[in-house]
Amino acid sequence: MLRKIGIAELAVGMYVVDTGLSWLEHPFLYSQEGPVRDAGVLRGIVEAGYEEAFIDTDKGAFGTARAAVDSRQAAPLAAAAAALPSEGRAAARTAPLPLAQGLAEAGVLYRDCLAIAHDILREVQTGGEINVEASRHLVDDVIASAVRNRDALLALTKLRVHDAYTFTHGVNVAVVAVAFGSAMGLSPKGLKELGLAGLFHDVGKTGVPDAILNKPGRLTPEEFEQIKLHPAHGCRILADRGLGRDVLRGVGEHHEKFDGSGYPNGLSGAMVHPFGRILGVADVFDALTSKRSYKEAMLPTRALGVLYGMRDRDFPAGLVERFIKFLGPYPVGSFVRLSSGECGFVRGANPGRPLFPELLLVLDAAGRATPHRLLDLGNGDASGLSIVSALDPEAFGLDALACLTGGAE
Repeated sequence: MLRKIGIAELAVGMYVVDTGLSWLEHPFLYSQEGPVRDAGVLRGIVEAGYEEAFIDTDKGAFGTARAAVDSRQAAPLAAAAAALPSEGRAAARTAPLPLAQGLAEAGVLYRDCLAIAHDILREVQTGGEINVEASRHLVDDVIASAVRNRDALLALTKLRVHDAYTFTHGVNVAVVAVAFGSAMGLSPKGLKELGLAGLFHDVGKTGVPDAILNKPGRLTPEEFEQIKLHPAHGCRILADRGLGRDVLRGVGEHHEKFDGSGYPNGLSGAMVHPFGRILGVADVFDALTSKRSYKEAMLPTRALGVLYGMRDRDFPAGLVERFIKFLGPYPVGSFVRLSSGECGFVRGANPGRPLFPELLLVLDAAGRATPHRLLDLGNGDASGLSIVSALDPEAFGLDALACLTGGAE
């Protein structure tokens, strides 16, 4: 299990994990993967000014007593997904669109979202007028799509590959936040404001010099101080444009942390606006699962593990567990291997049985392409089968979106 700790807790023998979190927001996170081999290495980490690290408690010398305490306090991801009651989304999802149809319809909306996000950044950069009204209509469409088939819309944020992370990230955060907010029972007005906050959450980065945003290495403390200004700068850009106070607070507080170590104002606990907390989780999840010039995309299942390790430090524990419950341990689009050796894509969740989703099988036990076959692990016909691992479909030459839109053969 991954766990985030302070450098003061780091000890010789612990196994540090490289989560792939951006140095733009986490320049003091030590990420050299592997065990801390000796006291000299540990001293060097401390003297370099690092403040936090992720460790894998299943590797290295975490410490028998501390590991026992941790195992009692933190359930695995699957237990986190199953422990909480179903949210208020059940009624809204009584008759979702078939996934292939949902992906096709959501694809049109997603392209519109990208176009609006591109226009927003261009207008900010050139001093033009942001089309807030168009953004409102777009968020309305995102909310409607999330109700009709939220799995399809969420899957598109990970199954479509785009190079322009700057504006796709804003769209993805808005989509994930709206879908999660809907699952948590936010009002229609709240969902619209949350979606707008997600769409605009990083607009303040237009005030950060490109030399810092594109720097290929770790930021200096002075450079990080400039990065920390971007939420407040975003609020200044959006002020007096008819956006609600909650929208501005979401934009301004999406980097605040539960333990008070965030920025720009060091807010903690309930002082952080709910929109800031929701956007913070969505922001980290999308950053982890997106391919960047300096890192590969992380599998969603592993990204959820990273978020789980951030409980009680970056985010309230209950919020992280609800997010895991919302996505499920294997989000739609995940590529998995079964205990039989067969491989397939997750195409639907079973909310009552999160470890047993509906699959589209595409490879046999020998790794050979096979006629696509639907298999619902939650159905009695799949008795005895279980998921044993999550995989990267690109390693098998598979296009997830093409497979899922093609359906069963």
